[in-house]
Amino acid sequence: MKSVGIRELKNKLSKYLRLVKDGEVIIVTDRNEIVAEIKQPAPNESDIDSDIMNYLNEQEEKGKILRAVRTKSVIDTIIKSEGKKRVSVDWKGVYQKTREDRP
Repeated sequence: MKSVGIRELKNKLSKYLRLVKDGEVIIVTDRNEIVAEIKQPAPNESDIDSDIMNYLNEQEEKGKILRAVRTKSVIDTIIKSEGKKRVSVDWKGVYQKTREDRP
């Protein structure tokens, strides 16, 4: 574990990032007060989405949850009808059309 001040970190960022890549943990200080820690991400942090999906699949198979099915939304319909004519979409207009049925 190494400690470095903000100014030196800024001036030698590449050097410290190489150290982090090699497994070193860098403590960043500002006037001798710790303000940050730079380290490699944990290997399982990137797998969180797949873990959630696996859990949801298991719960669905057990019958404990029923997943929502998305049908076409009003916005999709409006964009499809008007989108072919324009390169850009008038989002304010789309929003107002979706709110027409509300007081």
